[in-house]
Amino acid sequence: MKNLIFIAFLVISNSLFGQGFDMTVTGNWTRTIDASDIGEAGSDYPATFTSNLNQTLLTIDPKNKNKTFVVFVHKEDIAWIAALTLKIRRTSNGTNGNNSINGGLNYQVITNNDANFFTCSDLLTFVQLQYEITGISILLPVQSYSTSIMFTVMLQ
Repeated sequence: MKNLIFIAFLVISNSLFGQGFDMTVTGNWTRTIDASDIGEAGSDYPATFTSNLNQTLLTIDPKNKNKTFVVFVHKEDIAWIAALTLKIRRTSNGTNGNNSINGGLNYQVITNNDANFFTCSDLLTFVQLQYEITGISILLPVQSYSTSIMFTVMLQ
Protein backbone atom coordinates (compact mmCIF):
# COMPACT_ATOMS: atom_id res chain seq x y z
CA MET A 1 0.00 0.00 0.00
CA LYS A 2 1.32 3.39 -0.99
CA ASN A 3 1.86 5.94 1.79
CA LEU A 4 0.06 9.27 1.79
CA ILE A 5 1.39 12.18 -0.18
CA PHE A 6 0.69 15.38 1.69
CA ILE A 7 0.57 18.66 -0.20
CA ALA A 8 0.42 21.87 1.81
CA PHE A 9 0.23 25.44 0.62
CA LEU A 10 0.74 28.14 3.16
CA VAL A 11 -0.32 31.68 2.46
CA ILE A 12 1.38 34.13 4.76
CA SER A 13 -0.91 36.63 6.45
CA ASN A 14 0.71 40.01 6.68
CA SER A 15 0.21 43.74 6.48
CA LEU A 16 2.02 45.96 4.05
CA PHE A 17 2.55 49.56 5.08
CA GLY A 18 5.51 50.68 2.92
CA GLN A 19 3.63 52.48 0.14
CA GLY A 20 0.49 53.43 1.99
CA PHE A 21 -1.34 50.09 1.76
CA ASP A 22 -2.81 47.78 4.35
CA MET A 23 -2.97 44.18 3.11
CA THR A 24 -4.41 41.11 4.79
CA VAL A 25 -4.20 37.60 3.33
CA THR A 26 -6.04 34.75 5.03
CA GLY A 27 -6.35 31.09 4.20
CA ASN A 28 -4.27 28.08 3.33
CA TRP A 29 -4.68 24.90 1.32
CA THR A 30 -3.73 21.47 2.54
CA ARG A 31 -4.49 18.56 0.24
CA THR A 32 -3.84 14.95 1.20
CA ILE A 33 -3.52 12.74 -1.86
CA ASP A 34 -3.68 8.99 -1.45
CA ALA A 35 -4.82 5.79 -3.16
CA SER A 36 -8.48 6.84 -2.90
CA ASP A 37 -7.75 9.57 -5.48
CA ILE A 38 -6.97 6.91 -8.11
CA GLY A 39 -10.04 5.88 -10.07
CA GLU A 40 -9.02 2.32 -10.94
CA ALA A 41 -6.08 -0.04 -10.54
CA GLY A 42 -3.20 0.77 -12.85
CA SER A 43 -4.24 4.41 -13.25
CA ASP A 44 -2.36 7.52 -12.21
CA TYR A 45 -3.68 10.37 -10.08
CA PRO A 46 -5.96 12.93 -11.75
CA ALA A 47 -4.07 15.48 -13.85
CA THR A 48 -5.32 18.43 -11.81
CA PHE A 49 -6.38 19.21 -8.25
CA THR A 50 -8.14 22.48 -7.45
CA SER A 51 -8.88 24.26 -4.20
CA ASN A 52 -12.16 25.87 -3.19
CA LEU A 53 -13.12 29.03 -5.07
CA ASN A 54 -12.53 31.07 -1.90
CA GLN A 55 -9.47 29.24 -0.58
CA THR A 56 -7.68 32.52 0.14
CA LEU A 57 -9.20 35.91 0.88
CA LEU A 58 -7.21 39.04 0.02
CA THR A 59 -8.02 42.51 1.36
CA ILE A 60 -6.07 45.60 0.27
CA ASP A 61 -6.79 49.08 1.56
CA PRO A 62 -4.82 51.73 -0.33
CA LYS A 63 -4.53 54.95 1.63
CA ASN A 64 -4.68 56.94 -1.62
CA LYS A 65 -7.63 55.61 -3.58
CA ASN A 66 -6.92 57.79 -6.63
CA LYS A 67 -3.88 55.75 -7.71
CA THR A 68 -3.68 52.44 -9.54
CA PHE A 69 -1.78 49.66 -7.83
CA VAL A 70 -0.49 46.30 -9.02
CA VAL A 71 -0.64 43.05 -7.06
CA PHE A 72 2.25 40.68 -7.76
CA VAL A 73 2.47 37.04 -6.74
CA HIS A 74 5.35 34.58 -6.32
CA LYS A 75 6.14 31.49 -4.30
CA GLU A 76 8.94 30.66 -1.90
CA ASP A 77 9.55 26.94 -1.87
CA ILE A 78 9.89 25.08 1.40
CA ALA A 79 9.84 21.49 0.13
CA TRP A 80 8.95 21.55 -3.56
CA ILE A 81 9.98 19.83 -6.78
CA ALA A 82 9.98 21.11 -10.34
CA ALA A 83 7.49 18.43 -11.48
CA LEU A 84 4.70 20.24 -9.60
CA THR A 85 3.07 23.33 -11.10
CA LEU A 86 1.02 25.63 -8.90
CA LYS A 87 -1.41 28.12 -10.44
CA ILE A 88 -3.61 30.88 -9.04
CA ARG A 89 -6.63 32.86 -10.19
CA ARG A 90 -9.00 35.46 -8.82
CA THR A 91 -12.61 34.27 -8.56
CA SER A 92 -14.32 37.46 -7.35
CA ASN A 93 -14.08 41.24 -7.23
CA GLY A 94 -14.42 41.14 -3.46
CA THR A 95 -17.36 41.89 -1.22
CA ASN A 96 -17.31 45.65 -1.75
CA GLY A 97 -18.26 45.29 -5.44
CA ASN A 98 -15.06 46.88 -6.73
CA ASN A 99 -15.28 47.17 -10.51
CA SER A 100 -11.89 48.83 -10.90
CA ILE A 101 -10.09 45.49 -10.61
CA ASN A 102 -8.53 44.08 -13.79
CA GLY A 103 -6.82 40.79 -14.59
CA GLY A 104 -6.21 37.65 -12.62
CA LEU A 105 -9.35 35.81 -13.75
CA ASN A 106 -7.45 33.11 -15.65
CA TYR A 107 -5.11 30.65 -13.99
CA GLN A 108 -1.48 31.72 -14.11
CA VAL A 109 1.56 29.75 -13.01
CA ILE A 110 3.12 30.92 -9.74
CA THR A 111 6.90 30.94 -10.06
CA ASN A 112 9.70 31.96 -7.70
CA ASN A 113 9.78 35.39 -9.37
CA ASP A 114 7.23 38.16 -8.91
CA ALA A 115 4.61 38.18 -11.67
CA ASN A 116 1.82 40.68 -12.28
CA PHE A 117 -1.40 39.16 -10.92
CA PHE A 118 -3.96 41.99 -11.22
CA THR A 119 -4.39 45.77 -11.01
CA CYS A 120 -6.87 47.87 -9.06
CA SER A 121 -7.47 51.45 -7.96
CA ASP A 122 -9.72 51.20 -4.94
CA LEU A 123 -10.37 49.29 -1.73
CA LEU A 124 -10.52 45.50 -2.15
CA THR A 125 -12.21 43.43 0.54
CA PHE A 126 -12.20 39.65 0.64
CA VAL A 127 -11.19 39.03 -2.97
CA GLN A 128 -11.46 35.26 -3.43
CA LEU A 129 -8.48 33.33 -4.79
CA GLN A 130 -8.33 29.74 -6.04
CA TYR A 131 -5.36 27.43 -6.62
CA GLU A 132 -4.69 24.59 -9.03
CA ILE A 133 -1.86 22.07 -8.93
CA THR A 134 -0.70 19.82 -11.74
CA GLY A 135 2.12 17.33 -12.12
CA ILE A 136 1.13 14.97 -9.32
CA SER A 137 1.94 11.40 -10.23
CA ILE A 138 2.40 8.01 -8.63
CA LEU A 139 6.02 8.36 -9.79
CA LEU A 140 6.71 11.25 -7.38
CA PRO A 141 8.48 10.46 -4.12
CA VAL A 142 6.04 10.02 -1.23
CA GLN A 143 6.58 13.03 1.03
CA SER A 144 5.11 16.37 2.02
CA TYR A 145 5.48 19.19 -0.49
CA SER A 146 4.97 22.79 0.55
CA THR A 147 5.49 26.33 -0.64
CA SER A 148 4.56 29.81 0.59
CA ILE A 149 2.59 32.16 -1.64
CA MET A 150 3.69 35.78 -1.34
CA PHE A 151 1.78 38.86 -2.53
CA THR A 152 3.38 42.24 -3.15
CA VAL A 153 1.50 45.50 -3.79
CA MET A 154 3.09 48.44 -5.62
CA LEU A 155 1.87 51.67 -7.14
CA GLN A 156 1.69 51.50 -10.91
